[in-house]
Amino acid sequence: EIYSKEDETMSNYQKLLDYYKECFDLVDCFHFNSETAGNAYKRYLPTCKGKVVSITHNGIKDHRQHKDFNQNVLHVGFIGNSTPYKGLPLLISTLKSIGKSDSWDLAIWGGGVGKHSLLPIYYKGKFDASNIADVYQTMDVLVVPSIWKETFSLVTLEALSYGVPVIVSDNVGAQDIVKEYNPRFVYHSEDELKCLLKEILKDRSLLQDFNQKILDRTWKHGMEEHAKEVIEKIYNV
Repeated sequence: EIYSKEDETMSNYQKLLDYYKECFDLVDCFHFNSETAGNAYKRYLPTCKGKVVSITHNGIKDHRQHKDFNQNVLHVGFIGNSTPYKGLPLLISTLKSIGKSDSWDLAIWGGGVGKHSLLPIYYKGKFDASNIADVYQTMDVLVVPSIWKETFSLVTLEALSYGVPVIVSDNVGAQDIVKEYNPRFVYHSEDELKCLLKEILKDRSLLQDFNQKILDRTWKHGMEEHAKEVIEKIYNV
């Protein structure tokens, strides 16, 4: 029999998968940081047991504030790198297809610095804790348009902590939290994103209502609250 390198590679890969499966079988309870993560695990480990508890970090504090959305220009924000799986090309093409480029602009944080040659798209570079408040102060809505599965999205939670409404794709784990404020801000296709943005351009009350719900609801995403939820849902069983 001829035994190729491809056969050897597949055999080694199967051994690795079997090893991981043995490890996962030793876990009594998985902590899923979102329904998205839980569904991914259960797809390949249908008998696994776990609880969904969203995550946070110590840098996320309650900075919620009332925002004014009465400006003529809608200020859209994106935070992350420009690799396609993060969805930036999709967001740009969607905004471009809307037209009326004098009614919106897009600030892109996390990469280089510059301006699009034709569109009101500004590459703002990176930011840190010293100017994070300014970043969200100038943003009317954050869009997280990931086209691959993301188990969570801490930038979503961070934006909410400053009172900023967030639009996410249904690939983003933090959709669990966004749905609590407005399920329509979780989109399932590029057409849905386009329709939502066009509606927001016509009617800013969608953002105003979202912002008001952020302010009205109890803020439960600090580290202390997170620790209590983990203990109650995962360890006290």
